[in-house]
Amino acid sequence: MAIRVIVRSVPECYHVLGIIHHNWTPIQERIKDYIASPKSNAYQSLHTTIFGPGGQLFEVQIRTMEMHRTAEFGIAAHWLYKRDGKPDELDQHLGWFRQLLELQQDTHSPEEFLEFLKVDLYQDEIFVFTPQGDVKRLPKGSTSIDFAFHVHTEVGLKCQGAKINGRIAPLHRELKSGDTIEILTAAAAKPSRDWLSHVRTARARQKIKQWVNHEEETVSLALGKEILAREVRRRRLELPDENRLARAADTLSLADGRGLEVAVGRGDVAIGQVIRALYPELPNDEIQEPKPTVFGRVIDRIRLGRGIKIQGVDGLMVRYAQCCQPVPGDPVVGYVTQGRGISIHRSDCPNLLTLAADERRVDIDWQESAGEAFAVRLAVTGEDRRGLYADIMEAISQTGTNIRGADLHTKDGTVFGTIYVEVDNLPHLGKVMKAVRRVKGVTEIERREAPPNART
Repeated sequence: MAIRVIVRSVPECYHVLGIIHHNWTPIQERIKDYIASPKSNAYQSLHTTIFGPGGQLFEVQIRTMEMHRTAEFGIAAHWLYKRDGKPDELDQHLGWFRQLLELQQDTHSPEEFLEFLKVDLYQDEIFVFTPQGDVKRLPKGSTSIDFAFHVHTEVGLKCQGAKINGRIAPLHRELKSGDTIEILTAAAAKPSRDWLSHVRTARARQKIKQWVNHEEETVSLALGKEILAREVRRRRLELPDENRLARAADTLSLADGRGLEVAVGRGDVAIGQVIRALYPELPNDEIQEPKPTVFGRVIDRIRLGRGIKIQGVDGLMVRYAQCCQPVPGDPVVGYVTQGRGISIHRSDCPNLLTLAADERRVDIDWQESAGEAFAVRLAVTGEDRRGLYADIMEAISQTGTNIRGADLHTKDGTVFGTIYVEVDNLPHLGKVMKAVRRVKGVTEIERREAPPNART
């Protein structure tokens, strides 16, 4: 049951609160003073929950008439009922409104604005301090990243760490009321997409998304220019100028030539479709991908020895997926990511099942490149004995393999854990696993997928 008490002044609010607590037992953790520390939307009131007659819980709100008008009508109440208010007073009440206006200008769609608005409106709040003693109001569950962006956007963008109450703490740790936060910055520090899963405030989320999207667009633009130039040269066509790019973008319902190149880099449009839009005046046989000659196939075979070729184009920006850790010799599939080039997965990688859009998958022709090593995670199980760990490491070293790390444990006479090794190719990996199987006490060794949170 809820009760609201309206009084004439702020002192009377606290007087009524004292009377209520004198007569009935309050629940300490549910006493909230929004008069001393108003919510960000200017809401003020005293809240308490008590054990009333018969042990029933009562929630009591105590406020003045002016506070009640603000709670009912929002910040508009300061125009309706206080037209003679001082500029500084109005400015204080309109701070939250200005934040909303800034947020609206930075968002790109009504849905995005509504999402951010919900984040700020429907959360309890905490109060934390800067090293200088200034109070900062944040939603409950906020982290040091939220605090950094609340102080200033540039502080958030250059944040590399934080001290909570004088001690180094992870950026993702939730803050509590009363914490003192010091943000550590560096000129070379940059936001991470992973931060989005650790922030609670709309401002921090919007600024991080804005920065990540800009970075991904820059990478996609460079990749798109490179892919487009290679495909045009392979067809022996003239490089398109800005006017031709703009006309092609219009044909494909894209904003402009730059947007076209970004879309190519992201894999949003097929390269064949782009070529047809760029050169609509040419017959199809002139813009089709040329068939390789005998000499060309020989040259391609030589080039393949240097690394990866993707649907006829080599030298593109690629990265090896950490979820399945492919090595040369594995059957592989390429997946066009947004802004990070082409990610190479083993064809049996479980993550491929969760990656939508089959049109983003590309064929990979991958051959070993001299001097390149690949990390692989191996799971080992065995029967504990004296010297087993040393014998396993010695067996791996005898194959000429670099050991990057090991995490082995013994429990109830059983050894289990993982070993991280660097191999040149699939046969090299097979040689390592065969050597470990020969070690006395080892019962099983297998290639293990990376942890679920590994990036694809």
